[in-house]
Amino acid sequence: MSRAIRISSLRIGLVGLLLMAGQAMAQQIAQQAVVEKSALVAVEESTNQLLAKLIEIKPLYAEQPEQFFTRVESSLGPFIDFAGFSRGVMAKYYRRATDEQKIRFETVFRQKMIRTYAKALVEFDNERVDVVEGAAPRSNPERAAIDLLVHSKEGTVYTINYSMVWVDTRWMLRNVTIEGINIGLQFRSQFAAYMDKYSNSIDDVIDNWTVDV
Repeated sequence: MSRAIRISSLRIGLVGLLLMAGQAMAQQIAQQAVVEKSALVAVEESTNQLLAKLIEIKPLYAEQPEQFFTRVESSLGPFIDFAGFSRGVMAKYYRRATDEQKIRFETVFRQKMIRTYAKALVEFDNERVDVVEGAAPRSNPERAAIDLLVHSKEGTVYTINYSMVWVDTRWMLRNVTIEGINIGLQFRSQFAAYMDKYSNSIDDVIDNWTVDV
């Protein structure tokens, strides 16, 4: 949103423009506040729903692991912007990839991420999770930073930052930073390293993709 003001030579025009500028600024501030609150609510709801479902499905991990992964994906999948996340991971190689390769990597990336996250959830043992607004200011109303403060039973607090983006009509997760480690950048470096390892073959990178976080 531009805040540039064309000043008329007429005093009334100046007054009118100043009033419009003040109103526009107030609307922008109000819009940003609503957006941040909405992102916060989206993360709170998703987190609460997932933790509630975890209590129900956790026993499935030992007896029916595939069913466990499927149930986690049904809760977590709609919350994550896998298309945007995987595009960021491919970075400069995204333009080089065919449409089929883009879709295939997004699918593999989604599967591996869900399974890794699901296994981490199994180790979650009733720790307290607080959801708060991120400290970093956001000038784009369609982006927001939300922090999860995970309190362990030993009293240690771990900070997880969610980079949220407004996609179509809802907030979705685009990236995660865990204790200062940017997961998206880690995966991007991994993709580039795999391209070197597999002689710049995107197909081989996809076939051998792993998620270790």
